[in-house]
Amino acid sequence: MKPKHIKEQRQKEVRRIWNRRYEIWNEMRALGYIKLDKPIRHGWFKEIVITHKVERYKNEAAILELYDKIEKCFWGRTKPDAESAWQKQTSSYLIYRDFPTISKKQFNKLSFKAQCLCTPFYYRNAQKKLRLRFYIRIPKAAYRIKYTRAYITHSKRIDPQLESESALLDQQLLKSGYYEANERQHNWKDDWNLSERKKEKLIIERALKRLKSYPIKDILEEQILWEIN
Repeated sequence: MKPKHIKEQRQKEVRRIWNRRYEIWNEMRALGYIKLDKPIRHGWFKEIVITHKVERYKNEAAILELYDKIEKCFWGRTKPDAESAWQKQTSSYLIYRDFPTISKKQFNKLSFKAQCLCTPFYYRNAQKKLRLRFYIRIPKAAYRIKYTRAYITHSKRIDPQLESESALLDQQLLKSGYYEANERQHNWKDDWNLSERKKEKLIIERALKRLKSYPIKDILEEQILWEIN
């Protein structure tokens, strides 16, 4: 068992690494984007668009207010992928007459006239908990669904030094001792930047390292039982 002061030192170092990672992420975001001279084709959108017929209705302003609140575009590499994203939204939050529903929080921010176009309903989420959402009742002629070609118009600026330093910090968190300290500090969530593949690789390497302490003959004759948890 490692002395207490060594554990504390590693925990302090892990915190320093995380602080630096946050700084790097902020610096990366601050780099911004570069507009491309020629847009690149990149998949499809299935989207909801308001038609010119919306002008016929007295509650046009309320309809447009609701339109601004919903998720209008669903992207996919192909049309079937965009349709799949649309269906996923349907299964998660339901779609009424090809129009997304809104949450109670979104409903509370609407004007009275816009709220009059909503109908409450209850559903159960993935955790089987009862949740309240609202159907949106607007005239069918006021909108339509269509597929639109998607394009990449901007490229993210990249700083090689920041990318290299970020990768180095990731590797440090996978080192023996640091990995355990990091897990103790972040045992409430998965670190999205440390992929499951990296974690699995680390576990396998440790298991193989333990095998070095056994005679080769015992390993070949399968007398050693080992498993990856």
